[in-house]
Amino acid sequence: MNKIGCLLLITGLLVGWNCVGPEEPEDGLIEDLPAVVNTTEVFTFNLKGNNYFFEEEYTLSMKPDSNTVLTTSLIVTNWSGSDTSRIFMINASDTTYAWFQITGNLTYTATDSLSNDTKFHPSNIQIEGTNFSGTMQFSLFKD
Repeated sequence: MNKIGCLLLITGLLVGWNCVGPEEPEDGLIEDLPAVVNTTEVFTFNLKGNNYFFEEEYTLSMKPDSNTVLTTSLIVTNWSGSDTSRIFMINASDTTYAWFQITGNLTYTATDSLSNDTKFHPSNIQIEGTNFSGTMQFSLFKD
């Protein structure tokens, strides 16, 4: 290899080595990419959207029983636009256990004791949004 070729190779390596990737998001969320955790103890759906359209459905990994106390939390910040987003908690008998309509910033928390009949316990989560802009943090966890 001649001297010019070696010089170009070394220059290319140095330039490539010193390049930096994109900045890490401050809140850990990448725009328009939901972060979902679905374990036996907790379900979370976190989203930082920018005119984002989505329709998601998840089968809960948690299997609550009659001794379970469920805590539900929904926080929406930096909401903008005229979209309507919804979250549906569907139970084992395929009816709606609870639902939320998002049309602005909000903070909601509730704690519920479950009935003895497990067919009424939440088993699926459906989340839909049309042109969602803002940050959404939805959590459901067993106590």
